Amino acid sequence: MKRGNMGGKPGSRKGGGGPDVDIYLGLGSNIGNTEGNLLKALSLIKSAASVPWNPLAGAVMSGISSVYLSSPVGNADQPYFLNCAVMLEMSGASQSDIDTKDYADFGRKLLSFLKDIEKNMGRKNESERYMPRVIDIDMLFVYDSSLKNFITLDLPELKLPHPEIFNRRFVLEPILDISDIHCGLKKPFDKESIKKALAILENSDAGASQEISYYGKFDKNLTGILR
Repeated sequence: MKRGNMGGKPGSRKGGGGPDVDIYLGLGSNIGNTEGNLLKALSLIKSAASVPWNPLAGAVMSGISSVYLSSPVGNADQPYFLNCAVMLEMSGASQSDIDTKDYADFGRKLLSFLKDIEKNMGRKNESERYMPRVIDIDMLFVYDSSLKNFITLDLPELKLPHPEIFNRRFVLEPILDISDIHCGLKKPFDKESIKKALAILENSDAGASQEISYYGKFDKNLTGILR
């Protein structure tokens, strides 16, 4: 499969008094203008950085993967998805929840914010899993450099790292894009670990049934978002 370059150039961190925190999100859409839906969601996530009360206040959108076209998982009777991943950096994060290492509360607030984006973009409250959606935004993993470790959460509404990462090629390929630039990623999400996971998945019965192909880059459409 043709591999893409990063869809966006890394930004610069903004200093502060708290820990450096990296947040990775996975996005998908298979209803309507799917590429436009991804771009709109990215723009809404980016705009949160300028809102003081937002859990992403001060965050820098420093890496956006290329876009991938993937077959649906769990319910094959729906359109293919467009997927991408984004990395957000919070340097010297001033969020009190992060300062006190209360990642459970921070995770709940961030999840609520992301769900609001989904709702405002027209996503319905599905009664069943694996349904078509205008936009889907998943928290994949969070890294705290002061702890030198990934944050682990096991809440009813949120589990970190996302338990399905290594079962989803449409998540692993975009993460691999980001790891090509951000070489500081640690195991199990570093470049070599992701490559090994992809190889294992592609050779498994489950992985072989997941069709995925390189779709392209956002190119000029990202200019306004990353400024």
